[in-house]
Formats: sequence, C-alpha cells, structure tokens
Amino acid sequence: MERFRIKSPSTRFYCSYAFDWILCAVLLVLFFCLDRVEPFHREFSVENTAIMYPLDQKETVPIWALVLIMAVFPAVLMLVVSIGIRRSPYDFHNGLLGLLLSVLLTTIFTQVMKVTVGKHRPDFLARCEPILNGAPLTQDRPLQLWTVDVCSQTDKHILKDGMRSFPSGHASTAFAGLVYLALWMSGKMHVFDRKGYSLKPVLLFMPIVAAILVAISRIQDYRHSAIDVTWGAIIGIIFAVFSYLQYYPSPTSRNSHIPHPCRDFSNSHLDDVDHLEDAIGIRRNSGEFIDESGAQEHSLEQR
Repeated sequence: MERFRIKSPSTRFYCSYAFDWILCAVLLVLFFCLDRVEPFHREFSVENTAIMYPLDQKETVPIWALVLIMAVFPAVLMLVVSIGIRRSPYDFHNGLLGLLLSVLLTTIFTQVMKVTVGKHRPDFLARCEPILNGAPLTQDRPLQLWTVDVCSQTDKHILKDGMRSFPSGHASTAFAGLVYLALWMSGKMHVFDRKGYSLKPVLLFMPIVAAILVAISRIQDYRHSAIDVTWGAIIGIIFAVFSYLQYYPSPTSRNSHIPHPCRDFSNSHLDDVDHLEDAIGIRRNSGEFIDESGAQEHSLEQR
C-alpha cells in the first residue's frame, strides 16, 4: 500500500477534501434534476382570496441578483480576508467549502419540500387562468374543489412554478448564505470576546438584515406568504449553522478565527508537515492551527 501512497503533502491535503467537493457537485446536479420534477397537484378553490393576487413577471430580487447576494458576495469577502489579509489559502478553502455546502444542502432540502407539498403561490389563480366550458371560472360548486385540469395557462413552467410556494427558496438560500457569512464574520472579529465593541455586532447584522429584506421582497411580489418565508429562513439558518461548524469552531471559542485542523496533518511526517504548512498558509505550532477536538492544543499562549 505504501507504493500507492501520494507523496506530495499538498496533493494529499486536497485529495482528503475531494469527497466534499464531489458532494457539492452531486448536490448541484441533483438540484437541476429536482427542478424538472412535477410538483404535487393540490386541489384548490377559485374563491380562495389567499391565491387571488396578481401575477407580476418582474421580481424585486431576480435569481441572478440572489446568487450575487447569497453566494458571490460572501465568497469575494472571504477571498479578500483569507488570501489578501490572513494569507491563508486553507482558510479560504474551508470558508468557501462551508458556504457551498450550506447553500446546496438548503437548496436540495427546499426543492424536495416544494415538489412534495405542492402549495399554491399567492398569485396561483392568475397563473392558472381557470376556465370551465369556455367561460372564466370564478365560483366554486358546492362541496367541490378544482384541479389543474381547469387551468388554461399554456406556459407549463409558469403553471408548475405556481405550485411551489412552500417553503420560499429565495428566503432559505438567502439565509443559508448570509447567516453563514455572519457566522464566519463573527469568528474572524471575535464578536463574543466579551469586550463589548459596538461596531462588531453592527457589521455582523448587516448580512442578516440583507437576508430579511430578500425574504420580505417575496411577500411584496406575491410569490410567497409569510409562513413560506418564515420556514424558508428557519431551514436556511439550520443548514448555515450546521455547515459552518463542519469547518470552523464555535463563534464563542477563543480560537474562532481559525478553521478546524486540516485532515492531512494527523498522519504526516515532520518534513511533510513543513511542506504542507507552506502550501496552505497555516502554521501548526504558531497559534494559526488549533485542534480543539483533541486534548492537546497549540497556541501562542503555550509557546
């Protein structure tokens, strides 16, 4: 087996995270597959005022803007801080990987919920354009609900999207990306160091406020109800916290600015460790590499 061992420490390091990146790629492909799945066809009433709102093709926060807000902006900020300031490619690697995991897990979970629940959007009737016997359908029959068979909408995408209200994808992914960013920022700034700097929480809440505004825009656009965006936010927050803690210690830790130890350190020889430290920008014994999961810690205070 020694013959097949990868000799380069930096190569072994990146290979140890290969599964994480492959998982992210699989989740992305799975999302596009789920997007083609027909949602559950829930029966509806044409007199239900909750789904009578008008359909506006223009969105306050379109998909491209959402991607910039919840993924591109956090990634660029991590790049500037990790590479430009901290000089640590490993820190950027962990931050980016955690961000992708948070957003993609949230997206998959949200998409599964959308197609299985099949809840109608507030503008569903405007999408459906129900017609019965050649005339607009505006009244229900006693003790009867309607199916999509009465819909005259010719654009199948518009109609199918009208049955994907719960939970809000904009809200869940916005919170997944921006709450993750807030956690990452809190770790870097040591917000919970009990020193009471008022500027830190102000900066910390900026991405959270941005996520809230994205969620509110979905209610304003009549794409979702308040319950849709609330549960979307809860889902995004859960996966953001989960993903962050996979690669970083708790924000309350005194070493919160340092990512978890890289996986290749544990089985490396001393010479390999030196090579690996040069490759990833982490110093194992200089307070820049802390293994909080074990009994032994290396920090500046211990030197």
